[in-house]
Amino acid sequence: MKSNYKRLGDYIQLVDVRNRDNAIGEDRLLGININKQFMPSVANVSGTDLGKYKVIRKDQFAYSAMQVGRDECIRVALFTDDVSAIISPAYLVFKVKDELKVFPEYLMMWFQRLESDRYGWFISDSSVRASLEWERFCDIEIPIPSLEVQESIAAIHHTLETRKRLNNELKTKIQNLCPILMRGVVDNLSGRVA
Repeated sequence: MKSNYKRLGDYIQLVDVRNRDNAIGEDRLLGININKQFMPSVANVSGTDLGKYKVIRKDQFAYSAMQVGRDECIRVALFTDDVSAIISPAYLVFKVKDELKVFPEYLMMWFQRLESDRYGWFISDSSVRASLEWERFCDIEIPIPSLEVQESIAAIHHTLETRKRLNNELKTKIQNLCPILMRGVVDNLSGRVA
């Protein structure tokens, strides 16, 4: 193990809070997509007891150990909403043990790397579902710099992601504007020829 790399399991812990009183309804039922984002669940839960579903709160993670090998993706997502939601009991919910040692956004940023996904695929078991079981997930080693460095890295990453999103929005606007501009040029040229 590299000296600045630490075992993930030493910094995270499972959380298992159920929606026993059905306080959170079907409208707050979420799943995780392959892009490591929460999305409204597509599951048909008609007649399902939502009391068995897990509650996820701000700064907690949801993790699906199944199909890591098939999807070549560690399906993990950081929940950032202020209002709690529910997720399938098949997911594992975990949180950072001490946020003075590990910044949740830094940890999520680490799992957004393609290298992390490839490593997860490599260490997943060879079963039909190609799972990455919790114990093996906890054995993953990640660099844990000081909290200040983690927060700075996460802030830089957040800024870059925001710029990327804004650039994509601008690109779409320009693409939508181009046909209008081209029509004007063509009309202008047509008027000169006539």
